[in-house]
Amino acid sequence: MHVTAHHVISVHYTLTDDNNELIDSTYDTGEPMVYLHGRGQMVRGFEQAISKATINQKLSFKLMPNEGYGLRNVHNVQRIPVKYLKHEGKLTIGKDIHVNTDNGVKPGTVIKLGKFNVDVDMNHPLAGKNLNFEVEIVDIRKATEEEVSHGHVHGEHGCN
Repeated sequence: MHVTAHHVISVHYTLTDDNNELIDSTYDTGEPMVYLHGRGQMVRGFEQAISKATINQKLSFKLMPNEGYGLRNVHNVQRIPVKYLKHEGKLTIGKDIHVNTDNGVKPGTVIKLGKFNVDVDMNHPLAGKNLNFEVEIVDIRKATEEEVSHGHVHGEHGCN
């Protein structure tokens, strides 16, 4: 069996930047990441890079920003009243936060603090960065009809 759309994929991965700084790893938790392939849950370049891979296969690849989280948009800053960010606790410059938008919850980074308002960079924290992946395909299974219709994984390691 190989990685294709409408399959549930379990992977271990390590993600680093071009300075070999660790960004994220599933090895820290010991649990693989599980997602429904072909539904846009992963960045486009990731899905393309592991498409057709098989169980136990190990891959190394680099994604340029246009294959990952895109280029940084210097105009993508929002001024948000502090009262709408109480759920984030104490705000500090550089803090990564989650902002409720008309298009769902989006990540942002505090860049300026005022008494009543906060300026938030709404670019994804990994926008503009090259992403270097080391990936191991742990498991592949056909998604259930319910998982395909809901657009996400159900069960022990997936979204409930």
